[in-house]
Amino acid sequence: MKMKNNLWAALCIGALAMTSLSACSDDDAPDLGGDKENPVIGNRWSGIQAEMWEVANQYVNQVVFPTYKNLAASADVLYEEAVNMQQKHDAGTLTDADVEAACDAFKTAREYWEKSEAFLYGAATDYNLDPHMDSWPLDQGQMADFMSNPTMVAGLYSDDPIAFVNQNNANFDTALGFHGLEFVLFRNGAPRPASVFDGVEDHESFANKPTVQCKDELAFLVAVAGDVRDNCYRLEVSWLGLQANTAHKARVTELGVKTHALDDNGYYYGADMLLAGTDGSSYASITAALVTLVGASGCGNIANEVASQKIGQAYRVATGQPSLDPNEPDAIDYIESPYSKRSYIDYRDNIYSIKNSLYGNIDQSAPAEKSVMTFLKNNGYSGAGDLQSALDNAIAKLTACVESGVAFVDNPGAQQAGDAMKAVDALNGQLEAASQWIEKQ
Repeated sequence: MKMKNNLWAALCIGALAMTSLSACSDDDAPDLGGDKENPVIGNRWSGIQAEMWEVANQYVNQVVFPTYKNLAASADVLYEEAVNMQQKHDAGTLTDADVEAACDAFKTAREYWEKSEAFLYGAATDYNLDPHMDSWPLDQGQMADFMSNPTMVAGLYSDDPIAFVNQNNANFDTALGFHGLEFVLFRNGAPRPASVFDGVEDHESFANKPTVQCKDELAFLVAVAGDVRDNCYRLEVSWLGLQANTAHKARVTELGVKTHALDDNGYYYGADMLLAGTDGSSYASITAALVTLVGASGCGNIANEVASQKIGQAYRVATGQPSLDPNEPDAIDYIESPYSKRSYIDYRDNIYSIKNSLYGNIDQSAPAEKSVMTFLKNNGYSGAGDLQSALDNAIAKLTACVESGVAFVDNPGAQQAGDAMKAVDALNGQLEAASQWIEKQ
């Protein structure tokens, strides 16, 4: 869920409500053996629903789990590199190589985050972790106001700066998360020189705040990177439960945050999907779980966002086209990752997230045996070939954008942007059709 997308977000939330109906919110575990922390999970279905469960099992264990584990591990590294930058600067030894190492860590974490966006339903939505970590565009005025406020800056040097930014962000919420980190680390598509952190911030949005010290931005970097890390841990624990990294689970327990479905009254989210149709699961059936995976709450959700919003808003403004919603005008600055100029890479990673979800594996050239794509083909879905073609075309068009060397922020009205937008929109249409077919099985 991003800024300015209220109508689009409401439609997606409505779709989620249609496909992920709660079977029961009772606190008691079903008669499956085990308990809600460690239930016995198995395929209780027959016929085509048994095949659906195998697909869901493959998806949860071979796509969602490793993606969130990798995201959490990469967030660890990002935080460590942020701390290294601040410590080196305090010692007077910060180098360009140190900044570049932090930028590389940011890129890695960012890749795993974007490759998780086909499954933002669940904990990321239920606990507002997506907007908390990934709201954009960053409000540069908010950032300038925060960094020029002595009370706020003092909080960055408090005993617990991570808790400070998490609990006191009402006036700088868009500066949290990945894009606040991006602003500190990158400018004009490149890592900032280490020397700038000895001076004052000279970005145009700080023109009326001429005394903001860049060294204080390093304190901000550490606090926000820690907050991102903690929320990536929470995603990992919320889906994997007892299979999550032990240290990550201990940190989440220390934070005292919710980690289970049904407002913390159900299972961990991976078990919640695999126990579809039982008491305590948020899914009324395994069919509903697969519809969620493929349709407007999962793969279709991010395909729609990439086409209509991530590319669509700035492209429509640049080419003089009307907004999709006349009551909510498009904005030319509605561009993700403008400081690192990695917009097209982000968008392609979003489509890779869809591919991984449909293939039941991560970054492989062929679908797994127990995957959505194989399930569709084996059960005679006539649109399987069209879905594959649309997926391949969307990736190809975005790869052309990445390889062009022209960043989206530098030319949002380029023909290549329009071609990619149309290709991803076509993919969204195919995902919707596949979801509707699954729902009828």
